[in-house]
Amino acid sequence: MNKSVAVIDYSVDGLSGELISSWLRVPSVVIKVIEGEQFPSISPDDHIAFIHSGSSHSIVKDSPFMNGAVDFIRLAVDSGVPQMGICYGHQLLARATIGLDAVARCSDVELGWKEVEFLPQWPVSGLNGKKTVWQSHFDCVVKIPEGSVVTATNNHTGIQAFFNRDMNLFGTQFHPEFDRKKGNECFAKDAGLFKEKSIDLDAVLASAPDFHTGQVVFNHFLKTFGLE
Repeated sequence: MNKSVAVIDYSVDGLSGELISSWLRVPSVVIKVIEGEQFPSISPDDHIAFIHSGSSHSIVKDSPFMNGAVDFIRLAVDSGVPQMGICYGHQLLARATIGLDAVARCSDVELGWKEVEFLPQWPVSGLNGKKTVWQSHFDCVVKIPEGSVVTATNNHTGIQAFFNRDMNLFGTQFHPEFDRKKGNECFAKDAGLFKEKSIDLDAVLASAPDFHTGQVVFNHFLKTFGLE
């Protein structure tokens, strides 16, 4: 039986996994991490790759599932199974492979459609230069595992993406799963945060990503590790 890509959904509302899965052009399943419960009982050998979703949880605080998630990521690295992390998941990859000092609170939130510079080190050709992507985070990665390269950056968060061939890791601080419609729907639900941070929500909703982030970035993850 052919194995699938597993999307591990850490989102509190339980919606991120399905949104990520919808972009994948290979068989996939969603495994939900339930609020207040331990990490699901899964093995790295069960799937061909894992995608760790974003979350409203803070990476600098422990959750009931944290130890299990860290142990799982380390096992998957040892097994050579590719892993992608998005925002919280990206931070989780760094925390699991380095430790708590690999992550930190940002000086302030990065929120809205924000510009990121994709560097020549991005592992698949065709994505380079400054592009607008969906951002919503208070935490960030400040250290990446030895042998990693930073593949995207901006002035707010220096490590917007990284890649490690030896450990089969692919992380993005930004959220590639959001197109303009889904992204703006999510922003509109968070109107209170925009007001609290004095960010013009109407101006944000008038903006948009300037490339098909879900289609491109997830395809590049699959291409990088030969998963198509």
